[in-house]
Amino acid sequence: MNVLVIDTDAVGLAFCWRCALAGHDVRWFVKPKETNHKDVGKGFPITKIDNWVSSVKWADLIFPTGNDDYIRRLDFFRKNGAMVFGPTQESASLEIERSKGMAFLEKHGIEVPEYKKFSGLDEAEAHVRKTGEQYVFKTLGDNEDKSLSYVSKSPADMLARIQHWKKIKLNPKGPVILQKFIKGIEMGVSRWMGIEGFIGLWDEHFEHKKLMSDDCGPNTGEMGTVQAYTAKSKLGTDYLSKLEKPLREMGHTGDMAVGFIIDDKGKAWPTEFTNRPGWPAMNIMLSQHRGDPAKWMLEALRGKDKFQATQDIAIGLVVAQPDFPYSNMTKSETEGIPIYTPESKDIQPQSVKIEKQPVMEGDKVVEKDCWSSCGDYLAVVTGTAGNVSSARKKAYDLLEKVEVPNKLYRDDVGEGLKEKLPKLHAMGYATAFNY
Repeated sequence: MNVLVIDTDAVGLAFCWRCALAGHDVRWFVKPKETNHKDVGKGFPITKIDNWVSSVKWADLIFPTGNDDYIRRLDFFRKNGAMVFGPTQESASLEIERSKGMAFLEKHGIEVPEYKKFSGLDEAEAHVRKTGEQYVFKTLGDNEDKSLSYVSKSPADMLARIQHWKKIKLNPKGPVILQKFIKGIEMGVSRWMGIEGFIGLWDEHFEHKKLMSDDCGPNTGEMGTVQAYTAKSKLGTDYLSKLEKPLREMGHTGDMAVGFIIDDKGKAWPTEFTNRPGWPAMNIMLSQHRGDPAKWMLEALRGKDKFQATQDIAIGLVVAQPDFPYSNMTKSETEGIPIYTPESKDIQPQSVKIEKQPVMEGDKVVEKDCWSSCGDYLAVVTGTAGNVSSARKKAYDLLEKVEVPNKLYRDDVGEGLKEKLPKLHAMGYATAFNY
């Protein structure tokens, strides 16, 4: 099978590699927006290309890793017969334009947290001063603006954050919203979609977005996740299932996720869409999926459900190096550092290439092909087991065997579920998880 992967952030190496190992011919386009991306995947059995459009007719399956760049053009090719397993421009807008996503949820009978839209930081600041309430700040423009998302601790904290952004001229590229803060437990649910609707199992997940333990440090997007495929999901049945028909009418295929805050009364409040593969979530899924890594996607585009996955609990850990998550170091500072790993299907490479490095062979030093860094986001390590604590042990035991100088990772992924799961179970949520 000919697989074309269109990648806006150089996150798709592990999927491309899995497809190549399965015998598929893989062409991988990486958006040339950063010099570090140039060498990602070098030495792996994958063909990197500079122009994806010329490979559309060649491809049996097209898999975009994101939902922003190239989606409009992919819609054109999809209408002309291309097999694209990913969002349409219309469905992508539910994530990128957050207010549109909230309105979509309300239209289909799902209550959302109270929010208000503003043209910029000045209007948002004035509103916080007027109301004196605690808010969650989110952007509505470019995906890159999402690093500005902020959960305030108080009205004063929100004002201080906005004032700081204004002082350093870190202005959003589009409108922003202030969403009412709701205290509760964060949890998400997703499901893959084919042209006939949902396929496979629900995927429930708990993300850890801060750099350090106990949710300290800067946002990273995600440092680790606990997730499980399950046939029973209260979040899926009560909420996401209501969106299946309208999403299908939008032409959406691929992954579709909604994040929630579950309050102490058991009400789940949706916070945002992710209508594309999540990262590192997709790399964790690669350890959960069974069978061919790509054929089930093509079958979903033909109206068939051939998805297979373990229902064990999986824990994924991001392995990074300085100066993650800021990525301000130059290419020369982050490239060419050896990453010594055991052979394991549960280690997914990210900003990695293969080149000669000194390695130990018995008691001798020899030069051999070795994973080497070409960026600061190095890999995702996964452990799967029947419960959270066992999956944690497997993931962290494997992580210990990954040797890289100045290794960065979060050491408490999944720990908080020991306290949270009994509360969620009492409300009917997360029944697939046990600690």
